Amino acid sequence: MTEVFRFAALGVGAGALYALAAVGLVLVHRGSGVVNFAQGAMGMVGAYVYFEGRGADLPDAVSVVLGLLAAAVLGAAFHLLILRRMRGASGLARIVATLALLVVLQSVAVLRYGDLPKVIPSMLPIRPVSVFGAQIGRDRLYILAIVVVLTAALWAVYRFTRFGVATSAVAENSRSAAALGVSPDLIGAANWAVGAALGALAAILLAPITGLGPANLTYLVIPVLAAAVVGRFASFPITLAAGLVIGIGQSEVTRYVTAPGLATAIPFVLVAVVLLARGRTTAGKGDSFGRMPRLGAGRPHRLATGVAVLASVVCIWWLLPAAWVNAFGLQMIVAIILMSFVVVTGYAGQVSLVQIGFAGVGALMTAWLVADHGWPFWLAALAGVLAVVPVGIVVGLGGLRTRGVHLAILTLGLAISLEAVVFGNPRYTGGTEGYQVGGIRVFGLAVDALSFPKRYASLVLVVLVVVALAIVNLRRSRAGRRLIAVRTNERAAAALGISVVGAKLYAFVLGGMIAALGGILLAFHDPVPSFGAFAGLQSVTALQNAVLGGVGATTGPLVGSSFAPGTLGQQIFGFLGAKVALYLALASGVGLLFMLTSAPDGLVFLRHRADDRLRALLADRLPRQLPGLRPRARRATTPAPDSPTSASPTSASPTSEVGGAGRAVGREQHRVPPLALELRGVSVRFGGVAALRELSLRVRPGEVVGLIGPNGAGKSTTIDAITGFTTLAGGEVRLGETRIDGWSRERRARAGLGRSFQSLELFEDLTVLENLQSACDRRDSLAYVTNLVVPDRGRLTPAGWAAVADFGLAPFLDTPVQDLGYAHRRMLAVARAVAGGHSVLLLDEPAAGLGDAQTRELGTVLRRLADERGMAVFLVEHNVDMVLRTCDRVYALDFGALIGAGTPAEISGTPAVVDAYLGTARFRADGVPTGVPTGVPDGVPDGVPTDMTPDVAMRRQSA
Repeated sequence: MTEVFRFAALGVGAGALYALAAVGLVLVHRGSGVVNFAQGAMGMVGAYVYFEGRGADLPDAVSVVLGLLAAAVLGAAFHLLILRRMRGASGLARIVATLALLVVLQSVAVLRYGDLPKVIPSMLPIRPVSVFGAQIGRDRLYILAIVVVLTAALWAVYRFTRFGVATSAVAENSRSAAALGVSPDLIGAANWAVGAALGALAAILLAPITGLGPANLTYLVIPVLAAAVVGRFASFPITLAAGLVIGIGQSEVTRYVTAPGLATAIPFVLVAVVLLARGRTTAGKGDSFGRMPRLGAGRPHRLATGVAVLASVVCIWWLLPAAWVNAFGLQMIVAIILMSFVVVTGYAGQVSLVQIGFAGVGALMTAWLVADHGWPFWLAALAGVLAVVPVGIVVGLGGLRTRGVHLAILTLGLAISLEAVVFGNPRYTGGTEGYQVGGIRVFGLAVDALSFPKRYASLVLVVLVVVALAIVNLRRSRAGRRLIAVRTNERAAAALGISVVGAKLYAFVLGGMIAALGGILLAFHDPVPSFGAFAGLQSVTALQNAVLGGVGATTGPLVGSSFAPGTLGQQIFGFLGAKVALYLALASGVGLLFMLTSAPDGLVFLRHRADDRLRALLADRLPRQLPGLRPRARRATTPAPDSPTSASPTSASPTSEVGGAGRAVGREQHRVPPLALELRGVSVRFGGVAALRELSLRVRPGEVVGLIGPNGAGKSTTIDAITGFTTLAGGEVRLGETRIDGWSRERRARAGLGRSFQSLELFEDLTVLENLQSACDRRDSLAYVTNLVVPDRGRLTPAGWAAVADFGLAPFLDTPVQDLGYAHRRMLAVARAVAGGHSVLLLDEPAAGLGDAQTRELGTVLRRLADERGMAVFLVEHNVDMVLRTCDRVYALDFGALIGAGTPAEISGTPAVVDAYLGTARFRADGVPTGVPTGVPDGVPDGVPTDMTPDVAMRRQSA
């Protein structure tokens, strides 16, 4: 028992310092909303400044102050110079910025001090003292006391001082805080400075225990992140306790477990349990990761591609010397690994920092099969690629419950744990001599890189081309549209029947297989594969290079791979000496930091912008007879001659007709299967708030039924309950004769429920046509395989073309959604719901923000959908005038309870309905309301429906 206590006490010191650095991480997040993955690296800077001070014979106290000041200045400068300019950037860009800072600081440290850790004597007394019979160094007790006192002081400061209140205000709503005279930039910079200084103090106190080295301190990121995650990036006491638990757990594992690396995996296990327990499979209304990187068009230029491949072959076989051939091959291998990020991050929007881990798993399995079991290389490589599939599924399942920064933390922890437990364990890597794979052969031809570098480079080139073509095919296929829909908006994707689960699992599995393929080629570049290249933090560098090149396009990895060690970039800048790889890493990190503030899409898209500017310049100065040099305009796609709506548009109005032929196209042919929607006693609760109270209603095929009520009445909640976005507290939802309230959102959509959203929730990264195709596409799983080889053309269904005609979208089919005007965006949101050919159409505030003429046109279209196609249309709308003019029957809600039902004439004469609108609408003598507000106030709390404002929620709870 004494031994257990002694090792627990030994772990207290490290755990306390983890907690101290994590408290700094909490401050940074509270002040700026950013999770700083470079916290350990910033602490390392302070520790090295302290080391320099001691080397200059400065007093310890002065050296410590200098170290803290250096880290504080670095933190404030990073916020002001980089993050302040990224205020509108996506969550991915902010994560990558801190990761790039980590790479930059680590590269500078290695260039200045080398890889080996330095021994630094402790400035605290280390003479042991007996505590409950165990001998414990006094420095551990001093460290614990320092951390506890600092944590308590910070808790008091941030709870009771004006600065703490201002920090909380900025974290809650930076715009409102700025309106009150609080500068978000100054608050953010101050918190970054304090947080970095705490990280530096933790590193200074930890260096005598673990040694001072770039790897030692940058790897602190995982235990520090784990402690902050447990504390929800908000609570100082919980973060302190979590740090102590991690430190003690690592110390006990070190004592009682002989397998190497398990102590390193302790923080990952903790953070995985916490994040998966807290996560949710359904994305919330506010779960947006912001603007993701721009996507490539997915239309390869066959001539340019052929020329590039031919030029590569010529370079490999006739022009380049052996050293350059090896560098060329290595760059193509790295490009293959980086292409896995195009699938996972570019297309699916998942932040994965475990791709290098996938590469290592595939390489390890292949090397083991070749060296120990004598498998032929091609068969072992196939097995190695398939071995990643279960790992990808596990990571994908984690991605179902975590998103954004939490997923980045989870995958980075897995990558570092794989390095510590698997790749760093000789038991799994072939012992002290490694796996002797020797010369490899592919279908009888010797291709090993040592003896036949040109053959090996040619093999890699073939693999690269095949992978790139598969990814390009995916981009322009229905499987690719599923991934992009999920990356853009999970809720809207699910409402169209797209399986969010299937899309995420597919992205991680396919991305893992591509990374494994690259990892196999990388490992077999040498006769004895080395697994040091698959270190956990290499995934950080890989993501950095992928984003730097352009993670949304297949050409991006070709550019980003130039910064990897051993590639053509190293050959070109070889005159810089033996440290050229570090210089390249430093240059890529610094370049990415500043590029993220102005061109976050990557270098390949900078080239596209430059091409367009050049074309524009030449077009102004050269004769019009040279059209090839003029800027490329977006083409307005209209239906093909044999499509259901071949007529040209007659107007650009959002709901204009598209010609007689288009309007007359087979309304009767496109009638939907007749299904009624029925709610029986449906109730919904959010905590103590009753959002719906035993609501019963029915919508029959061929009729338009309206639902009205003031803000907070429960209208949007009703649609969410019908479509599966809200869990019922009681009652039934029936589609036809089938009860569906136990079904998933996707299954309900595929069964015939189509919906729009109050906040539109369009797929901003796609064109108008691609948004409609996303609704029309078949949901077959086989597409995930076949579309890698044969991309489908994705023609619209007759229902899709009819939606184009009804809502006047023909002139805008090739227009990106982000370039549409507001009225057309509204029309597209409804058209996308209609294009799926659903039997029941549920519309949430479709006329919000539209003018009177546009609203009347929309009402006419909805009436036609019911009359001519047999749709059951359920209309939730604040514009009561539109509801009463359009609907056959109307239901009225107030505080989640039904207060009226009947025809428009009956509902307008119901006293309870009139009373519910007092103060928000004025009824004319004929019963038609005027002055009805169409907007929804901001400030809706998390977990409460968007139609429920805070004051309404409080009134409802009291009621």
